[in-house]
Amino acid sequence: MCNTEVKKIRLGSILRGAFEYCSKTPKMVLLFVVLNYMLCSAMVYSWKTFWLWALLLVMYVLWGGLFRYYFERKPYFEYSVLFYSMIPSTKIVVLSVIVVSLIFLFPVMILFIPNLPDAFAANYAHFLKVTMQQTDILDAVVNLVVVLFSPVILYRPMLAWIAALLGRSGSLRFAWEKTQGNYWEFLLLAIIINLSVAFLYNGILWIGGNIYIALVPISVLVVYFNVVIAKLYEHFFLDI
Repeated sequence: MCNTEVKKIRLGSILRGAFEYCSKTPKMVLLFVVLNYMLCSAMVYSWKTFWLWALLLVMYVLWGGLFRYYFERKPYFEYSVLFYSMIPSTKIVVLSVIVVSLIFLFPVMILFIPNLPDAFAANYAHFLKVTMQQTDILDAVVNLVVVLFSPVILYRPMLAWIAALLGRSGSLRFAWEKTQGNYWEFLLLAIIINLSVAFLYNGILWIGGNIYIALVPISVLVVYFNVVIAKLYEHFFLDI
């Protein structure tokens, strides 16, 4: 029976520890930054083509290799382990798609409430049409709700994926149990990640740069925040 004792995160210590690790391994950071930049640039170039799926697969292998490198599991690119890790990662994707789909469908489902007044239904349908086609309100609301759900559907389950990469149990339920009582800490991390990436991206576009320039500092952040996730795994799972 798994231990359900609440183990709280000290997010400041986690962020600081990740920065110190990156500072001590500059060659590793540079390598993964360059590889991430190349892959992301290729994804932008091949957007909406068949090649995007191949690049996503390579990206999956890349980040699996990063976590195995961090935890000193050789070989870093063990394909049987990577294949096994697809079990929890697929569950994460399915869970995320279900939640996002429900978020998108919820405003429309209101129209199917029995005995809804015709005038209200017509006005509400018009409001949805205007909101979806002419404004970014719906997208902003969806993004906000996804961030609020991200501790449950992304960050905590991601630790199960790391466990699978290390040859351990990839149970999402076990990961949820080990990380319980830390919703607000994970939410704060999600906000920090989203705001920092958005600030860099929009800031570089604002001063006249393009997406390829913005991907340079964003790639640095991606590597850093993946190390943060690795530190979180250490915090919750290092004792087992």
